[in-house]
Amino acid sequence: MGIKSIEFLADLSLLFVALVWGSTFIVVKQSVETIPVFCFLFMRFVLAGIFLIPISAPKWKAIDRGVLTDGLMLGTALFLAYAFQTFALTVTSASITAFVAGLFVIFVPILSSLYLKKLPRKETLLGVMFATIGLGLMTLQDRFFLSFGEFLALLCAFFVAIHIILTDKFSRRNDFTLLTLVQIHVVALLSLIFSLFLDLHVFPAQFDHQLIFSLLLNSILATVVAFVIQTGMQKHTTPTKAAIVLLMEPVSSVFFSYWIGGELLSTRQYLGTFSILLAMVAAEAGTYVKMKREAAHV
Repeated sequence: MGIKSIEFLADLSLLFVALVWGSTFIVVKQSVETIPVFCFLFMRFVLAGIFLIPISAPKWKAIDRGVLTDGLMLGTALFLAYAFQTFALTVTSASITAFVAGLFVIFVPILSSLYLKKLPRKETLLGVMFATIGLGLMTLQDRFFLSFGEFLALLCAFFVAIHIILTDKFSRRNDFTLLTLVQIHVVALLSLIFSLFLDLHVFPAQFDHQLIFSLLLNSILATVVAFVIQTGMQKHTTPTKAAIVLLMEPVSSVFFSYWIGGELLSTRQYLGTFSILLAMVAAEAGTYVKMKREAAHV
């Protein structure tokens, strides 16, 4: 398989991850309406960590200081992203939170140029432009300032961008299974610490069917499966293009927020959704053309 073919496969894998994450916004919102934020995050990530233990067990001997250090940095960035995102969901809608959090697509090329010294391709920058327009249509509406909930989601976007950049660098020098294991346990530990200090209880008094479904969905599919795929596949594409593909997360959240929670968007916001879809098409166009050229020279 050629380099560009692997890149295309990586993008498809990240698309699957984005769709999975998009399905969780409304489910998480419903969960944190009844239990504290850090309580929910601790249960989600400790459960995910438990599932990761047997998966990674054969490689435990390979854990060294490098994996622990890189995993600690990834886990801290991921914890901050999820903390701000989950708090945002307590004060604003799931669909709007998802789209403001999607502003990581703007932060990633800037941080990538500064930290990784990687300049985005022309078609990727075109995708960023479409994505920015789409997110503007989705969030600004008739005002040019962010609400408190949207500001929290913006902070989430910044730390998501940092996580994407660090994943690009650290996944190239570590085993992705061990890196995922460490970062997930770091998030669980930080969530436990904050829950002990800020929440009345670490575990809820009772577990209803909705909470059990939410924990299973978020811990297994949206954490174990999603982060193993992201950590293993993102290194085969560029950080900026990965960010554009992951924007399908807020787009898919619109569908799930309507289907599960009855949230509706305006015509302007649906136009923003279409613009983000154009962004992904523009980002993938360059890869497709290069794949065709590569095939023609074989």
